[in-house]
Order: sequence, then C-alpha cells, then structure tokens
Amino acid sequence: MNLLHIGKFYPPYRGGMETYLCDLAEAQVKQGHQVKVLVHNHDWQRLKSVTTVEQSMPGLTVIRQACLRPVLFTPWMLGLNKQVKRIIHEHHIDIIHLHVPNPSLFQLLFNRSAKNIPWVMRWHADMVTSSSSGLMRFIYRCVKPIETALIKKARQVIVSTPEYLKHSPQLIKFADRVSVIPLGLNISQVIVPKDKPVSDKAFQVLSVGRLSYYKNHRLLIDAMEHLPNMQLTIAGDGDLKAELQRHIQSKQLSHRVTLTGAVTESEKNQLLEDCHVFCLASNDRAESYGVVLLEAMARHKITLAADTEGSGMSWLANNYPRGYTFGNNDLTDLVAKLKQLQNNYTTIIKQPVDFNLTIEQTATAIFHLYQQILSSESP
Repeated sequence: MNLLHIGKFYPPYRGGMETYLCDLAEAQVKQGHQVKVLVHNHDWQRLKSVTTVEQSMPGLTVIRQACLRPVLFTPWMLGLNKQVKRIIHEHHIDIIHLHVPNPSLFQLLFNRSAKNIPWVMRWHADMVTSSSSGLMRFIYRCVKPIETALIKKARQVIVSTPEYLKHSPQLIKFADRVSVIPLGLNISQVIVPKDKPVSDKAFQVLSVGRLSYYKNHRLLIDAMEHLPNMQLTIAGDGDLKAELQRHIQSKQLSHRVTLTGAVTESEKNQLLEDCHVFCLASNDRAESYGVVLLEAMARHKITLAADTEGSGMSWLANNYPRGYTFGNNDLTDLVAKLKQLQNNYTTIIKQPVDFNLTIEQTATAIFHLYQQILSSESP
C-alpha cells in the first residue's frame, strides 16, 4: 500500500506521539508498504519555521513542512493542502493516516484530493481535559465543530485502550467507528537488563516525562519525605523545573531527589536499567497512555502508575505481571505502594514477563484495519 501519515512532529523531536509515529512508519516499511510522513518542521526561527525539508530513505519519505511557531502548544502547518495534493497525485496514496490532536489537520476538510481517499485517525489524546486552562476550553468550544467534522470524515478512529474511549466525551459519540489497537514499542534495540539486586544502597525510583502540572512530579517528591531509604530521579525538562527544585530544597530532599533535566536516549535507557521501580504519577487524562511505561515494561521493570480515570496507564499496569497502581493524587497510597514494592521486591522480580506490546503487532493490526476499509470501498 501507499500510505500517508500526517502528524505533529517527527524525531529528532522527542515525545510519545513522535516515537510512536516513527516506529510505526518504519514497521510499515518492513511490511512492504511505501510510506510518506508529513509533519511540522520544528526548526523554528522567531515566529515560524521558514523551510520545508524532505528526507528520503528506502520505502520512507519524511517531509517536515514549514509552520508557524506553536501557540498554546499548537503549531500551524503552512501550505498543508498544497503539499498533500502533491503527495497524493505523485504517489497514488491508498490511505491517509492522521495523528491527533493536531489542529493543522482541519485544513484537510477543504482538500478535494484528500476527500477521495479513506482516512484513518489515531486518537492519541483529547484536545482538552480536566487540567486544561480556561482559555484552552474556550478555544476548544470554538473548534469542536471542526474536529467533529474531521471525525465524521474518518472511516475509523483508533484509540489505545478501551478505558480511554469510555471516558472521552468527544469519541464516545462515535463509538461505532472506533477500534482499540494498543500502541506498541520498537524493541529491536531494547536490551533487557538483569533484575537489579537489592543492596545496601537506596531503593531507586525513576520517573521520566516533561515537567508539567499533569505529570504530578510534586506528589512523587512529597512521597520521598516519608521514604528515607529511597532515592527519586526525575528525568525531563519543562516549565516547572525551577518550581520543583525549590520544592525539593524546601523539603530538604536534595540529597535524595534529583532533577536531571533533559536526557539523551542513551541516558534515559541507562536510567531505566538502573532503577528498581518506574513510577508515573500523572493525574489527568492528558496522559492518555504512557509510552514511557512501555519502555520500562519492555525492560521488565516493576512499574507503578496512578489509576487516573480515563487514562490508559492503569490498563497497561493491569496487563503486565509486574505492573501496579496507586490511587490518583493519593499520597498515602503512593507511599504505601512504594513501601510494598520495596519489601516484596525479590518476590516480584521472580514473576516471568512476556512483553508483547510490540510495534510489529500494532502495525499488523492496523494493516488488517486498512484492508477492511479498502475492501468496503471497492464496488
């Protein structure tokens, strides 16, 4: 098949959506498809990225389109419809695969070439959740009818877990056209480390993610106040770094809590290898799945995640032998669960792990969905 993905960004830009899109595109190339990926160029100048960059390799072409610099975390692609029309005409695209949220995609509703091709939509997350600002909620009310039109145009919408569909106010109305296909991980480069032994050194807890409010790192820091035999490492950068650093100092935890700032892929992998427990405390459905949880699971790490209603984190934990949850925003339960994991660590790591949420499985399930759509299109 000739496939066109339209997403937000693409590596080296780092994020869960970007990692997944890259892994999926490469897996589809291995399946024998010809894949085009159209994303925003994240090499911004003051107000916009002024150039469109095209990078080709066997079976895969990535086009980073010029765009306006993000406002409220949202970039706007310039010349999207013209580029899409060119790609369709030159490469005879069979399926257009959209990755949302991405307001730039609204332009496709006015693209006659794209309207003649089946759309599949991967719904990574709702545009607004309970943690969204009043301004974001107001803007969403204005654009919701356009988003609804986009959903109606899609033949199928893919979500990662049944839990997310159940709690998505926008998607639940279109449940008849929604398929559940979990995000998978490219494990070709993953080395499963030996289970870390318990020693005289502190029990190592790791969290990875952007330093933003819904990631709830403050709760993890507060937990360390009650866990003197543990050390917490938080890897990631973001607007809350200075505030979290002050909070660590106010709790006199600088000797046991570390903010690493941004880390490279190899540094992140080393941190995952070195920890005893990986913890994700996100308290909002903005954490729709948690790709970084997959990365910890692929390395057979014990994981602890908040049971945030509507998020896929608890679904992942419940489908993983070494996965555990704690009450969302519940400091007492978080502390108790971490103590439990520390006390029972040697027993837990004896549980066998068969990690099967791979990108190959995801790509195969999506291919079957493509086939169903195209067969229904045939006269």
